[in-house]
Amino acid sequence: MVLYDTLGLHLGDISDLEHLLNETSAKVLIFSRDTRPDLRAKAYSLGASAWVSMSLHAGDLVRSIEATAAGEPIGEHEDRMSAVAGLTSREVEVLALITQGLSNQEIAAKLVMSVNTPKSHIRQAYRKIEATTRSQAVRWAITHGFAPADETSLAESATTSGALDLTR
Repeated sequence: MVLYDTLGLHLGDISDLEHLLNETSAKVLIFSRDTRPDLRAKAYSLGASAWVSMSLHAGDLVRSIEATAAGEPIGEHEDRMSAVAGLTSREVEVLALITQGLSNQEIAAKLVMSVNTPKSHIRQAYRKIEATTRSQAVRWAITHGFAPADETSLAESATTSGALDLTR
């Protein structure tokens, strides 16, 4: 059983996740931050089949790990950010990517959707958070914890990224 932190994907090296998914019999549970849906999507594209948010309460995380180890489906736990302002998971993803400075075209490519789809999610999210401009949406998102990690915190946490082997 492996709990994989998607920060390793952010740092650019996917070889450890590819190795786990393709060359071992380990069951891999993806563990990621609410504000980085792009990393979750990347893990899924590599073949991961289950994901939990780092905002999950400890007991729920343990149950998810145990279920994954037993080969049982866990379902996806909603990001805590989804509950903020009644946003859908997809609206959270789009807002997080806007906060990271991506254009609508880049968001569409990253989330594998038509260029018009992010516009629809953005409109709905703006309505829910009462924003009328992209800068207002970014300000709201940062205030509510969507800020991307800065380079210093990424470097400091690099020693804990990637795979963590959990044995029973």
